[in-house]
Amino acid sequence: MKFFAIVSAVLIAAIGVGAIGDPIPNSACQCPNNCEHTLGSSCTFFLDGNTINGSCVNDGDGLTCAT
Repeated sequence: MKFFAIVSAVLIAAIGVGAIGDPIPNSACQCPNNCEHTLGSSCTFFLDGNTINGSCVNDGDGLTCAT
């Protein structure tokens, strides 16, 4: 029974972590979560399990996080 409880907890944690990190760079500079960002603001997004740091640039469709 403890084994199943541990496995369940690990799966729930993995799903939760996946939901937190947004792999889309333009989400790091746009609403709804990052409305305060402006051109040149520092930003962070997740790619292949890595944290990528960049700055918000205009890509023609709005702001996106670029390195």
